[in-house]
Amino acid sequence: MVFMYNKKMNRLMIGQALLFGLIIIFFGIIIVREKVPSLKSKNVEEDINTYYEEKYSDLDVLSSDLEYNKDDNSYSITYYNKDYKELNFTITSLNNKITDNYKDNYVKGKDVLKRASKDVLDKYKDIFSNTNYENIKVEFKDLDEYNKAEVIDILEGNIYNTGYYSVSYYVKVDSLDEVYLNNLINSFNTIAADNGLVTNNYSVTFDNNGIIKIVEGGNFNE
Repeated sequence: MVFMYNKKMNRLMIGQALLFGLIIIFFGIIIVREKVPSLKSKNVEEDINTYYEEKYSDLDVLSSDLEYNKDDNSYSITYYNKDYKELNFTITSLNNKITDNYKDNYVKGKDVLKRASKDVLDKYKDIFSNTNYENIKVEFKDLDEYNKAEVIDILEGNIYNTGYYSVSYYVKVDSLDEVYLNNLINSFNTIAADNGLVTNNYSVTFDNNGIIKIVEGGNFNE
């Protein structure tokens, strides 16, 4: 009797062990599929391609290979303008949710304008590094606010003397006399123009011992 009981118990324990092992294998496969890029990439690439076809198939762009970001376990494909590679957008799959930055990066050109702003600002800072003109900032409009010719200029790097950006800066002064302030603005514009930087869009903050006067010019915000 005891022998039969032990035999049943052994069979039960073996059955439970097998079931437990199958559960471990099942969940192990799921975890591996989520964690190992090569096992999941094919399905993700198909999902991203389907998303692209449904939303952006009319665009004339080139695409990158599927890329895996191990930091956040995401997958992405980047799509480039055929003529200007720096104008691009990315479709990303993260935790089976697909998103893109088409509006910000391709329509508004955020990354393009970020680089353009840095290039122009670096030149201004270099030119005015040893002057009283401080806290210089450069700002471009979103790319979709320019006409086609202007967009091409920006993409080709014709950004320094085109007036496509606004410039702002800060100056400490001893007087807020209008003629004096206009002379400072004209001096800034002349120095800039002599170094290939031209824009009629500006905002200047004059500080006379805490008394602030802001002078603006141009039509950048119109």
